[in-house]
Amino acid sequence: MDVPEGFNLDVLKAFGLEKNPEQWDEFFAAAGEAIMLSVIRRVERQLPKEKMEEFLRLFEAPATDEEKGGFLDAHIPNFAALIAQEVERFKTTALTKAHNAV
Repeated sequence: MDVPEGFNLDVLKAFGLEKNPEQWDEFFAAAGEAIMLSVIRRVERQLPKEKMEEFLRLFEAPATDEEKGGFLDAHIPNFAALIAQEVERFKTTALTKAHNAV
């Protein structure tokens, strides 16, 4: 498995996983879930309740990429930046916790 875009081996090294690629899937699945929860919390603060319900429906149901992209462009134009910020925040937090545990 390759390291997902936005991550580097520093995070894996901090958790002693750089030489255990068989554990990467589980680690990155958990990381992805934590990042998406953070993104959803931020989106909740930006959208009115009815738009948040629409957002959740689009991403829980079988909507097309065009439908999702159209909604994001119209209501959360900074979505890509928001995700990048949350990835960076996760990495910083994870590295800090790993270093403090040593």
